[in-house]
Amino acid sequence: MKISGNTFIITGGTGGIGGATAKSLSSQGASVALFDILPEEKGAAFAKDLGVGEKAKYYKVDITDSDAVKVAVEDVVNSLGNLKGAVHCAGVAIKREWTNDIAESIPNFKKMLDINVTGTFVVNAHVADAINKPLNHPDGTDKHAPFWTSNEERGVIVNFASAAANPYARVLAYGPTKTAVVGITKSFSDFLGPSGIRVVSISPSIVVSAMTANFSTYFSDDLLKTATFPRIPLTADQITPTVNYIIENVGLNGIDIPVDGGWRLVSLKAGIEGGKDPRELAPGLE
Repeated sequence: MKISGNTFIITGGTGGIGGATAKSLSSQGASVALFDILPEEKGAAFAKDLGVGEKAKYYKVDITDSDAVKVAVEDVVNSLGNLKGAVHCAGVAIKREWTNDIAESIPNFKKMLDINVTGTFVVNAHVADAINKPLNHPDGTDKHAPFWTSNEERGVIVNFASAAANPYARVLAYGPTKTAVVGITKSFSDFLGPSGIRVVSISPSIVVSAMTANFSTYFSDDLLKTATFPRIPLTADQITPTVNYIIENVGLNGIDIPVDGGWRLVSLKAGIEGGKDPRELAPGLE
């Protein structure tokens, strides 16, 4: 799939990996639709700062609201045109103080499940349907029209999972939601294959962002202990080349690509470091 001349929806598109992706794709000639929850004026200002004029447009959208996402996607098709895919970066990691009471994680788990899992399904579904509709629903009503059967590539969706998709104790509630993102990637890939739409996920390690800026040195220390190389947090600009590679390489489909420096999430147990449970040194239990 070519980047230049095509339109991509980017969720979480004004900050972190999403913002970096918006800058990367727009600088290569793509039109970008930025879905985020910033106030309209701030989001529009970010889109304007990309310097591509009407080829960047901001939408204030709650990705868990299926109706709102559908309306926004339809507007992207009508206003920017030539929709070829999405880069789904939006997600949350909610932390709390470490305790041994697992039930205390239930409220956070429900919220992360809604945003990280339901939101992924909603975005993937509406983007895929918008790409499919001209072919599979030629009259706007026939939901049982034949699937595409040629080898023409028609779209690509990139989801963001996490190194935490292989969960361990510190990501008790967050990790399984990212495991689900990998699952959605695989099931959508198989479903959409006959339609010429690829779906791939990326699992980064710690990425420098507003979400991680206030963390202690815990993650830096953990990377030094259990990563291979590089043993440091990555920047968003070090993730975007993988997004480009997925979009441009038609052979990538139905897989999760780790961008983690060989980081292996390991729970050190009590008694290893002075008798204290090292997990309690974490900035929080997610």
